[in-house]
Amino acid sequence: MYEVTMPKLSDSMKSGQVLEWKVKEGDEVREGDVLAEIESDKATLELECFHDGIIAKIIHVDGDEVPVGEAIAYIRDKGEGAAAPAAEEEEEAEAEPPPAPPQAEEKPKLPPKPEPAAPRETGRAAISPYARKLAAEKGVDVATLKGSGPGGRIVAKDVEAAAAAKAPKPEPSPAIEPMARAIAEKRKVDLAAVHGTGQGGRITADDVVAAAEAAEAPVAPSPDEELPPIVVTPDEADVEEASFRLKTQARRVTASKHVIPHFYMTRGADVHALLLLKDELKDHFDATVTHFVLLASLKAIEQHPEVNRSYDRGRIIKWKGVNLGLAIDTERGLTVAVLRNAQGLGLKEVAERTRELVEKARAGKLTAEERRHPTFTVTNLGMFDVEHFEPIINPPSSITMGVSSAIPTPVIHDEAIYISSVMRLTLACDHRIIEGVLAARFLRTLKDLLEDPETLLGAG
Repeated sequence: MYEVTMPKLSDSMKSGQVLEWKVKEGDEVREGDVLAEIESDKATLELECFHDGIIAKIIHVDGDEVPVGEAIAYIRDKGEGAAAPAAEEEEEAEAEPPPAPPQAEEKPKLPPKPEPAAPRETGRAAISPYARKLAAEKGVDVATLKGSGPGGRIVAKDVEAAAAAKAPKPEPSPAIEPMARAIAEKRKVDLAAVHGTGQGGRITADDVVAAAEAAEAPVAPSPDEELPPIVVTPDEADVEEASFRLKTQARRVTASKHVIPHFYMTRGADVHALLLLKDELKDHFDATVTHFVLLASLKAIEQHPEVNRSYDRGRIIKWKGVNLGLAIDTERGLTVAVLRNAQGLGLKEVAERTRELVEKARAGKLTAEERRHPTFTVTNLGMFDVEHFEPIINPPSSITMGVSSAIPTPVIHDEAIYISSVMRLTLACDHRIIEGVLAARFLRTLKDLLEDPETLLGAG
């Protein structure tokens, strides 16, 4: 039996929802067939089959929410029979012994079965799409693997085994003071989880006491428990269960606002000159003002690479590429598509790749890779006559930028007052790693780039 499990489509995904099965029990399936539509925390994706066979059992039906890694169906090989009929045949055989075969007649000898043809050499081992994706994520060279699947095919467990083999061996346990061990036993502290501050990482009595006090501290309630439930009667309101995606989105934004210390910074950019170039942007680059803002953001990040970092549990993550996230409104709600490794792109490339991502997002076809790890996120409400808004940070981005509409506004230039078009840019910053001065410098650079579009077009 081959187990079909709920896939992990993003780092934040804990469970997924089976939207619709495309097959039923008893159907024959081949590798690459679509088995079901799965909804993750941000998108709807097609679950592909990675094993030829017959759908033996569907465990979770349409609408079920299933934890990542849990089985949702089983596929059996074509040659496998059902267990129940085999058992019945055995019972019948025990109840009524078969008649003795006639002595005079001999069964005709059948010709020997032909040996199965050896697999054709192709110069490289066959590998399932999921195993290839897993190998890329874990840094495993598939050329060094020996497949355990049918015909020597490389499957996911081969990649997992290779990744485990190359993982660094655990360091020896640090030394522990006798008093520290005694305190740990009395206060039921797991010494494996204690960080030693003594010489050479030695665990001291003070380390154990600190760990015990931290463990005994009252646990903060989850965000949902901090507010009392809303109690209504049928006459007051209709109540329905929120969709899987809405519940996931609610958890994410609540966690972001709850955990990350936000601060905001706003600056207006005079985009009159940029708006005069709208037709040129369309004719020569097939681009819009939004694409130009994305390009300017990339150029500003290039000058201030410190904004392209994330803070995570005491670690500073310095991203090697700029994964530019763009918030997109879809029929199923808001999602963020990621323009991966966008550093160095020109305006035409930004427009082409962004347009493709928007189309896939609205069709619910974004892949996990196209939603993974935005390092800087842009959300644009400029088309809705919005003067100003403050976004919530979209982790792991340390900055999420809100782009408002270009509003006619009085501006002063050379001691004269003019009416121009001012676009307000608001940064929501993670104060754990982004300081006010860094945000101000970045925002000033971005403003200057947007106010001098000719120079930016020449550079891009």
